[in-house]
Amino acid sequence: MKILSVSTATNHLSVALNNDEEIIVEKNEQDERNHSEHLDPMIDEILKANNLKLKDIDRFAVAIGPGSYTGLRIGITTVKMFASILNKEVVGISTLQALAESVKDENTLIVAGLDARNDNYFAGGYVNKNNMPENVIPDGHYHIDVLLNAVKDYLAENDIKKVIFVGSGLEKQDDLIKEADFDYSYGTDDQNVLHSGLIGKLAVSAEPVDPDKLLPRYLRRTQAEVDWHKKTGKPFEPDSNYVEEV
Repeated sequence: MKILSVSTATNHLSVALNNDEEIIVEKNEQDERNHSEHLDPMIDEILKANNLKLKDIDRFAVAIGPGSYTGLRIGITTVKMFASILNKEVVGISTLQALAESVKDENTLIVAGLDARNDNYFAGGYVNKNNMPENVIPDGHYHIDVLLNAVKDYLAENDIKKVIFVGSGLEKQDDLIKEADFDYSYGTDDQNVLHSGLIGKLAVSAEPVDPDKLLPRYLRRTQAEVDWHKKTGKPFEPDSNYVEEV
């Protein structure tokens, strides 16, 4: 099964072609903010280099969040369009699960996190089971104190002693992490960025969805949603309803 996977969730743009779990090619662009300009040419380059057309792809995969609000919509809209027009399968993969996939250590709690500023993180905890990162601390929006308490609670209730932090911004909390008093380390530079090839690997066993139902998982309300709620007095609704209202 040929899988084209995309991540525009962070400032790291990544596109990959997989044959099932085998990563055929992955292209990455670091520290750029213009994913909307570079995504399509990167996809085209990968397809041409492998003598493929979009119609030859069996399944599309994309990081659905958490991450940059604008970035997520770029990637998700792109794969939704491809899947819908070509009548192909599409799957959404948690950004945090894809980060955790970069760590294959056993008997280890993998804490994947993205800096959400002001000591807050989009984060989740994972452990490798059957060669797959299983979510054991739910993906969410956590203050660092709450996140570390969740980590300590998990370690206390399970026979796991080691923690690896992957993602962005967690190293600056090193003093607090030391105070938490558990064995920990940080991911390598390569592990700390989001790789679309790993999204493609996770996509092999993921359940395809209707392209129209593929939505971002922000894990936190956007400021536009908050302002809309204050202005209208209406309750928060699913993302698709909110977009229609605006």
